[in-house]
Amino acid sequence: MIDQNGPHYYVVFQTPGRNWIEGIPYNEQPGFMDHVNYVSTLHDEGRVILSGPFMKEEGGLSGKLEDGGFTIFRAADLAEGTRLGTNDPGVRSGLLNVEIRTFWVPFH
Repeated sequence: MIDQNGPHYYVVFQTPGRNWIEGIPYNEQPGFMDHVNYVSTLHDEGRVILSGPFMKEEGGLSGKLEDGGFTIFRAADLAEGTRLGTNDPGVRSGLLNVEIRTFWVPFH
């Protein structure tokens, strides 16, 4: 059944930014752990629904990582979702670019 009043979440698509170093895997980029720690803290606070990198080949860190990923945030509105996405140290440092979109969930 369609939930006309289903929840809204804020999806932050992360792609390589101006300081991304070509040829270095996502998880080995300088400053990557600052990004991971930021997302981890927000996850612990209940703000992150899902987060992770895109994959060329399955297998977690032993698989082959794609350049980029996404995070789905629980936030009051788009302004807060944008703040959560852009306050990421990976974004502030130029490692990552972000595109932020509102996601309505009528099926849950």
